[in-house]
Amino acid sequence: MTKPLREMNRAELLEEMERLKRAGELAYREGNLSEYGVLESRYFLTRSYATDPKDIELGSTYGIENEAVLFVPKRFNGVFVYGFALGSSEEVGYPMGKLVPITFPRTP
Repeated sequence: MTKPLREMNRAELLEEMERLKRAGELAYREGNLSEYGVLESRYFLTRSYATDPKDIELGSTYGIENEAVLFVPKRFNGVFVYGFALGSSEEVGYPMGKLVPITFPRTP
């Protein structure tokens, strides 16, 4: 039986992420989209456990992997971060592993 994610060290988490990525690619190639969706969710949850919350700045703007959303995190709850999508007043939560830093170009 596989260890719970919270009990894995960083090397084990990275190995599990790679395993999930390969399994997801195979499921996608075979047209098994429901299995692909489950594996993708598990991948992002695993990546969340490998993410240091100190790397996420509350109040900054982030993208969400595989979604056309700009997101401003306000609080943490375990490996999830809660906040607001730009233009929305409804609080939503994402696994930390889905956040993508956004860098805005600076003008000289």
